Amino acid sequence: MFVVAELTFVRINDLAAPPEPMHPLMYIEPFVAIMILANGIMIGFQTDPNYTQWQGWIYLETAFFVILFLEILLRIHLLRCRTYWCGSERYWNWFDIFLAVTSGTDLLLQFIQQQASDIAGTGLLRFTRLIRLARIVKVFRLKIMKDLRLMVKGWIAGLRTLVLAFTLLFTVLYVISGFATMALGDHLDGDLLPHFDTIPASMFTAFRCFTGECVSDQGLPMTSLLAGKFGLAFIIPYVASYMLVTMGIFNVILAVYVDITMKAAKENDASNAEQYARESIRVARFARELLKKFATAYREFSDNDAGSGVVEMMSSMEFTSASAGVFTDDDVHDQIQISKELFLVVIQDRGVQNLMDELDLPPDRANLFEVIDADGSGTLHVQ
Repeated sequence: MFVVAELTFVRINDLAAPPEPMHPLMYIEPFVAIMILANGIMIGFQTDPNYTQWQGWIYLETAFFVILFLEILLRIHLLRCRTYWCGSERYWNWFDIFLAVTSGTDLLLQFIQQQASDIAGTGLLRFTRLIRLARIVKVFRLKIMKDLRLMVKGWIAGLRTLVLAFTLLFTVLYVISGFATMALGDHLDGDLLPHFDTIPASMFTAFRCFTGECVSDQGLPMTSLLAGKFGLAFIIPYVASYMLVTMGIFNVILAVYVDITMKAAKENDASNAEQYARESIRVARFARELLKKFATAYREFSDNDAGSGVVEMMSSMEFTSASAGVFTDDDVHDQIQISKELFLVVIQDRGVQNLMDELDLPPDRANLFEVIDADGSGTLHVQ
């Protein structure tokens, strides 16, 4: 009987589901990352006046366009049209199409401009060149940039709070600037007057003073000039407003924004924890079903003749699916002992193999018994 079970090793391993292969698109990610980096470096050199007129830029742009076009074709080929246009990453795919169209338009306009330098459409050419900067956004698509995407997610989550904070700051600056314009504008002249003659000018001046650049056009500190001219009538309101804005509103904005960002990160952790909990429940359910199948096989093996039980089960291979449905958790007890022969027979059942696949057990399941039998007793005891 042991020999018969040993002869099933090849079949058992053949029944195991092969490991899930890496998606082909994962292999091109390093190349895509290099291209994004190279494109960013190229854009930096193109803005340098020393390299602006270099004639080789159009060839590099053509190379990047061809690579982007080939990447799009490869993704369509591997993902198929429906998944590419309507799948989970459809927005990134649409963004690639947008980049390809603008890159092609840019190349076409450059080619036409070389043929006739007085053509119209210079504004469109400038726009397409500005779109080049958007290519760097593709770095967020890379799987290796998971932490970077988490940072962006936190920033987006706090964007609404940031807008409200800007509204609060704008309102306070508007009120302060209104008082400054009405109180100081009529009493100033010369270098200080342009900074307080209108409310927008006063708002910009107040913002500069609260952020540390409170100097006039001549480079003189405006706070000292105004304090010397108006005395305590300026000093007290200025100190009060400075404390309100810099030590009050700025710190509140920073604290609230950091709190919102951290909450977004915690929500991501909570989502991962929930997913882990669901996975644990799934594993426990499949492990219980697998245990019930072994218990069912043990019961049928015990009911049959010791010499023919294994052979009969090998011939039918339907014991687990037919009997496990009526086998309850109460029937599982610590008296169940699974021998190696019985183990090798049971794992040949297709249902057992499917459960093992769900539990991500290794494909070499013919030798799995030795791994589980840690004490080397030759039997597995159900606890």
